[in-house]
Amino acid sequence: MLINPTIEKLRDMKLKVMAQLLSDSDPALRELSFEERFGIMVEKEWESRKNSRIKRYIHKASFSINACIEDIDYTAERKIDKKTIQTK
Repeated sequence: MLINPTIEKLRDMKLKVMAQLLSDSDPALRELSFEERFGIMVEKEWESRKNSRIKRYIHKASFSINACIEDIDYTAERKIDKKTIQTK
């Protein structure tokens, strides 16, 4: 099987992560069975697309402030229980 045409076809289909993994010469990946290696490639492609989608949604939302749990205001008028927030 010719790898270069396959890699180009994966890139044409916008499966860039799978193309990159196929072209990698990691000996650990090459020792896996076809099903295991293919499963890893699909999983990495799926994760990459999901992460890109989340980043795109966050960017599109145009949040004015980057919120984090450490910056929560627990003053009495807000009526937020610190123990409840920290246990989840």
